[in-house]
Amino acid sequence: MPESQLKRLKASLRTAGITGQQKSKKAAKKQRKSTIKHDSRLDRHATLQTIREEFNPFEIKTTREKHAVIGRGKAKGAQGRPSLSKQIGEENRKRTLLVEMQKRNKAGGILDRRFGENDPTITPEEKMLQRFTKEKQKRVRGGDIFNLDDDDELTHFGQSLGGLTDDFDAQNDLMLSDDEPTRKRPLDTEGLGDEDASPGRKKSKTEVMKEVIAKSKLHKYERQKAKEDDEEEREKLDAQMNDIWALLGAKKPSATGPATGANNEPGREYDYDVAVREMAFDKRSKPSERTKTEEEKLQEESERLRKLEEVRQKRMRGEEDSGDEKEALGGDDVDLGDAAEYGLGAGVPMAPVGGNFNPDELVDGDYEASEDGYIDVDENGEANASDTEQLDDYNSDYSGVGGSDDEPEEGEDDDFLETLGSQSGRLAFTFPCPQTHGEFLEIVGDIPIDDLPTVVQRIRVLYHPKLDAENKHKLARFSEILLQHILLVANKAPSAPPFKPLETLIRHLHALAKSYPDTVSRAFREHLNIIHEQRSTGDLKAGDLILFTAISTIFPTSDHFHQVVTPAMIVICQWLGQVSPNSLSRLGVGTYLVTMCVQYQRLSKRYVPEATHFVLRALSLLAPVRQEKLSGTFPYEEPEVSLRIQKPPPRETVEARKMNFADIFGAEESGADRRDIQLSLLATLASLLESMAGLWVGKTAFTMIFEPALEIIEHLLHKSNKSAIGGTYREKLLATKSYLESRILRARKSLRPLTLHYHRPLPIKTYIPKFEEAYSLDKRSYDPNADRVALSKLKAEHKREKKGALRELRKDSRFIAREKLKEDKKTSKEYHEKMRKLTAMIQTEEGAAGNEYKKAKGRK
Repeated sequence: MPESQLKRLKASLRTAGITGQQKSKKAAKKQRKSTIKHDSRLDRHATLQTIREEFNPFEIKTTREKHAVIGRGKAKGAQGRPSLSKQIGEENRKRTLLVEMQKRNKAGGILDRRFGENDPTITPEEKMLQRFTKEKQKRVRGGDIFNLDDDDELTHFGQSLGGLTDDFDAQNDLMLSDDEPTRKRPLDTEGLGDEDASPGRKKSKTEVMKEVIAKSKLHKYERQKAKEDDEEEREKLDAQMNDIWALLGAKKPSATGPATGANNEPGREYDYDVAVREMAFDKRSKPSERTKTEEEKLQEESERLRKLEEVRQKRMRGEEDSGDEKEALGGDDVDLGDAAEYGLGAGVPMAPVGGNFNPDELVDGDYEASEDGYIDVDENGEANASDTEQLDDYNSDYSGVGGSDDEPEEGEDDDFLETLGSQSGRLAFTFPCPQTHGEFLEIVGDIPIDDLPTVVQRIRVLYHPKLDAENKHKLARFSEILLQHILLVANKAPSAPPFKPLETLIRHLHALAKSYPDTVSRAFREHLNIIHEQRSTGDLKAGDLILFTAISTIFPTSDHFHQVVTPAMIVICQWLGQVSPNSLSRLGVGTYLVTMCVQYQRLSKRYVPEATHFVLRALSLLAPVRQEKLSGTFPYEEPEVSLRIQKPPPRETVEARKMNFADIFGAEESGADRRDIQLSLLATLASLLESMAGLWVGKTAFTMIFEPALEIIEHLLHKSNKSAIGGTYREKLLATKSYLESRILRARKSLRPLTLHYHRPLPIKTYIPKFEEAYSLDKRSYDPNADRVALSKLKAEHKREKKGALRELRKDSRFIAREKLKEDKKTSKEYHEKMRKLTAMIQTEEGAAGNEYKKAKGRK
């Protein structure tokens, strides 16, 4: 165990001879004789200081060198004394900065301004002589101390008045010529009545003012003369304008009548007069009506629907028309026509010529008509046309999904208006907001399926959240009921569901999802959970497919994780990967789900292996002749009932068509329809291959994904399958093959083979030192540019000096703060001491006076 600090200190003091046994008087006397005479107290103080520094680790600061260099002495700054440096700096500041602080804001001292006092070259006798001479000159002048004619007297900061100019010098300002603005010319006094003014005599104020006035008149005359000369020149040019117009070949503008030229003054004046006369007959503007708020518009729409419902009820009861129907439809300006005579109401207004008619225009507050059909409008009135595009594009291969794309023929609008007019007479204008699906079924039980969007729209208008606070909860519950009813309608007729009403109802659900996202999302998740538990490995219903379609139009499918889209993708992929396509119906459902996968990933472009495997498996099952060796790694199993395309009867012509929604659930097991559905599936699957290839073209594994697909397409184009497929569908397969080949070829060219990670070659370690003849510790010395080296050194020095100056300024600030604190404490202490003395003195006087008073009172 090492010795303690105290033992080491005692040993050092004993070794230095400060403590322990002292020398005898004889030995000490002998030592004093042998050594030079010096002060023993200084030796003792130096010894103690050395021991103190040795035992204080903060007294000496040693900087450790990174590399030891042999032959080099101790580097500058390798060892320092921070406490000593701090003490020296403190003493220097007390000697300089503290003195300046104490002298601040204090006036005093005498400044000697006597002649020659500060001139060491002048003898005292000469100084006295100069002072005596100046004093005599002042006494001789007497009262001419302020005489301005005295050139020897210096005033105005040592300058004579003749050398200064006033801010407004009449002669300096008026002697400027037009041609020479900065050059002075002598004042021409000839003819101005100043013959008596001699150059040697100073002019009086009256004479100066006369000269100023005369000069001003002269300048005014010169300006008038120049203006007259300019007018004469202009008149001469005007007289020659006819010749100039003739040379230019242009017609001279008329000087009379209105002119319309851009640079013609008479024309502008005439136009201005005409505009002033027209403005005199303008009507005074009237204040416009106040813009109604959204709540007021909703309230008016709700009241109007209620009035229309009352009129409809009276009409059904056979009561007389009281004119309320006109008021409900918009006032007296509505022309009821012949229908009003029979009490049938106004009917449905006709669409304007060349425009689009919206059957719910009078009551539809959330939809606007456009060329593409209905456009969803949210609660804030912002249109959203993306829903129409998504619902029209989600299945380009299924022409039956989302309604027909055919344009209405001539005369169909009139039939539709007549039908709608007859239905509007039976359809109510107000409905209660159902809170259960059973209540909603009671409301729409007798209403045609085409009128369901109108009923939903009127319920949304009557129970808008801004009309009542409770409506928010009612519509949130109604959104769940609406989704349940959409699936019910789709399941009632799986082969041919009413796509147009369903499409409009989905858009209504989309608008409700914007206001109540949590409620709608929860409803979708519940239905997805039912599909996952009951039908994930079996047959799906038509409502399930409509549910996946609605998800693609309502929610953002490009999100990496979404509470509705992600579970939907899991359910779709589970069905595609686990269900065996042993029937045409399952092939159609799987093809539909693959289309949904492509639609979901059209923005994020994430690879879905289940979709690719299902397409390859379906193509292999539909091939007229089985492929000897299947390409790819997808699961394959021959169904009990063959799904392969059979040869057609002789002389049968098949036209290529897209897959319809009715083909999924209405597939015939035998006959010509079965072959038609198989060929439609084949064409649809080929189109899906092209869509997936375009979607995942940027993937690194593109060639590995689609090379098996290309082999299957080539097998379908083999001559053994030619007679069964037919020429029409072979053209489609040829187009798909060409598309895949071009994409695969391009992917192969851009594909980089796998290589090991590239490492920079590591040099072999050597232990031989490297010697340089012109070695220097300064790295800048190796720069061949001398100017750049000098500049870098200057920058480094400037940076170093700046840091040092900032460091010193901070130390000065801390020193000033400490001194101010000391001064404040001293002042406060003096003040309190003074107050203590005064208090003691007052108390002493009061005590003495009290004692004196007591003594006097006792004597009395």
